[in-house]
Amino acid sequence: MTLGLRAAGVGVLGFLVTLFGAPAAKADSSLFGLDFGQMDLLDDVGDFWAELDDDVRFKLGAGVSVAPRFEGSDSYKARVMPKFAFRYKNTFALNNTRARFFLIHNEKFVTGLQARYRFGRSEKNSPDLTGLGNVSDAIELGGFAEWRPGWAIVGIEVGQDVAGGHKGLIAAAYAGSQLPLGGGFYLEGGAQVTWVSENYMQQNFGVTAAQSLASGLPVFDAGSGLKDVAGRIGIRFKKWEDWDFASYVAYARLMSDAANNPLVELRGSPNQFMWSISGVYRF
Repeated sequence: MTLGLRAAGVGVLGFLVTLFGAPAAKADSSLFGLDFGQMDLLDDVGDFWAELDDDVRFKLGAGVSVAPRFEGSDSYKARVMPKFAFRYKNTFALNNTRARFFLIHNEKFVTGLQARYRFGRSEKNSPDLTGLGNVSDAIELGGFAEWRPGWAIVGIEVGQDVAGGHKGLIAAAYAGSQLPLGGGFYLEGGAQVTWVSENYMQQNFGVTAAQSLASGLPVFDAGSGLKDVAGRIGIRFKKWEDWDFASYVAYARLMSDAANNPLVELRGSPNQFMWSISGVYRF
């Protein structure tokens, strides 16, 4: 990787930090009045893959989703979501709140470095969170690898929070595939398994003694383990070269301490659903 590319990477990461603000100062999923919410729930499985391409591309669009108010909630909220993507040849890709730098990029295998901005959780998002405080936004640094055998995409990614948000490590394995239906329509599907460290689990699902007094929930010490198993299926329409429309439904089942905690057991649900529709234009 050249010095110029490294400098570009630092500049892009600095831009992301500036754009989204200081993590300690934020704890909700809104930006400029728009709500990102849980847009990362399998929304980007396979979206990072692209054929070898020396082009520079920029995409901008918006979507509407219905998703839980917070991870583990049984109450749902409609959100308007901004969507954007930028790709610089086979070197760098920015997709919503995730940036990737390609170290290897060929027709079958892609791997590199990754930076991701993950929105936190605000106590004001739901009465169920009263007394639990905020979870600050996180910046996760790590890496990824994707393999494409021809009919699908299989990948893994790992990220450690370095901004004091959830303070944890997240690792995910995922797979996605696309089947042409004709007339510009494609059937898409994906699945994902996510493991998180004790810090992440405790920040989002644990209950300290002080939080117990303020919230009325019993004390709970959360440990590391599987956070969820998720899947999605949807339809994509790409009849025109510069336009891309998609709609999908997704389901995630919280696992281990992400499901077996007082917040989810007494006030929420381990079953998480999401519906989304979006449109993106390529410049």
